[in-house]
Amino acid sequence: MSVSRTRRVAALTATVAAVGFVASSCASSEAEGRGDATLTVGLAAPPSSLDPANMEQSTSPFAQPSYDALIRVEPDGSLVPGLATEWGFVDDKNQVFELTLREGVTFSDGAELDADAVIANLEHLDEGKSNVATLVNGGAYEKTDEHTVRITWETPHPLAAQSFTQTWVAGMMVSPDALAENPASLTTQTAGAGPYALDASQTVAGSRYVYEARDDYWDPGSQHWDEIVIQVMDNPEQRLNALQTGEIDYAVGDLATAQTAAAGGVEVLYAPTIAYGLSLLDRDGALGSPLEDVRVRQAINFALDRDSIAESLLGEYGFPTEQVMVPSEPGYVEDLEGRYAYDPDRAREMLDEAGYPDGFELPVIASTSDTAATLAQVYVEQLAQVGIDVQLESRPGPEYFELMTSGEYPAAGIGYGSQPLPMEYDGLFGPDAIFNPLGSRSDAIEDAYAEAIVSPEHEATPLYEEITTTLVEEAWFAPIVFAPVFYYAGDTIAPVEVSEARPQAPLTEIAPAE
Repeated sequence: MSVSRTRRVAALTATVAAVGFVASSCASSEAEGRGDATLTVGLAAPPSSLDPANMEQSTSPFAQPSYDALIRVEPDGSLVPGLATEWGFVDDKNQVFELTLREGVTFSDGAELDADAVIANLEHLDEGKSNVATLVNGGAYEKTDEHTVRITWETPHPLAAQSFTQTWVAGMMVSPDALAENPASLTTQTAGAGPYALDASQTVAGSRYVYEARDDYWDPGSQHWDEIVIQVMDNPEQRLNALQTGEIDYAVGDLATAQTAAAGGVEVLYAPTIAYGLSLLDRDGALGSPLEDVRVRQAINFALDRDSIAESLLGEYGFPTEQVMVPSEPGYVEDLEGRYAYDPDRAREMLDEAGYPDGFELPVIASTSDTAATLAQVYVEQLAQVGIDVQLESRPGPEYFELMTSGEYPAAGIGYGSQPLPMEYDGLFGPDAIFNPLGSRSDAIEDAYAEAIVSPEHEATPLYEEITTTLVEEAWFAPIVFAPVFYYAGDTIAPVEVSEARPQAPLTEIAPAE
């Protein structure tokens, strides 16, 4: 099917969704929800650590079997109880947040979940290296009673509740005894309040991870398997082949194999949430590039044929965009669709008005990942048609990231997963954001953001929309398409919903087909 420009929220009900898994199963028969079954999960890369405080968010599936989160997020984006039964701000500035904990919960080593345990986790997170630790750390932690924790931050944290969900490792709770006695052991072992515990005797780090169901888990009805096995399979064709031959039942996919998978009768799950395009970094002219002129940045946007690129590159699996906010998030502005409709003549006129009638050279650092590399070739060709000679320098992941954040390039190709706007401010476009290495700043954005983060969501949303509008009108970026992360599933897994609001369903929600 083709993708509409008017409404593109991809909410898919399908056979499973969790970050990069594959599954092998038989039907559950026990009343409590657990049968004699094994779920085998295939991921593309292993974690550097199994400790939630020291793992990258992208590897969180390795923690999900063992570590329940304080709050859970549903496919529609709503928040429901996890290890916490109640939560919310108790001030009017989004700086004082309280959590009421579920009673009767124990960790796999026998320790109890209480206020002291949560405070120990928050203090551990303060010392951790996780790329999402900054979402909630740096506060003052207070036990108001045995099962209530109050967190006070010096600055507003409007997304505290979202940050404590299973989407972000910050909300995953570790045994306080393990933290006190041997926190280093958490690199290769688990001690969580989740439905499973890592079996270290069967686990081979970097290759195979085996999790056994706990007999003392607080919610046995949600234990769908006796055992979960995660295997590292870095080749997408290998994962697809294993799925098609029945060796596995669920696999993380990719754009290159999606059509093959669909043609072979495999269920293809996707929710377009990754914005690909150009980040026009030298907005203030710190590097002396033409990008200081807003007319130049706007001309770049007019020179890109987003509709054709989306159709030819992604087909039904994505859609064109002029903004970095996905439609399901507060701050998305529908009226901005088509703001930079493809118009190369207008692009040339604007370049002429800006003093570049013959165009100019534009150094761009880009990633060599498949989708980013394919897209780079397209925007190089299209910008050349209006006189902009892109000097493309492509590097693999870590090297690309180092160069992109170095402040030496006026523009960069990016693939940025859509997040709630305050998270994008912190990571993508705020003056201290890592994806804003030249420190671009807008008074209009700063004023709206300062008001939004101390407001309830219904009041913050129009302010978020003002920020998105400024980013688009001032052409800080030249987004081109929203593309998905793919998942492939056979018919042995019960349906699980994925959507733009929650494109990666938790591993623990996967259940056998009836």
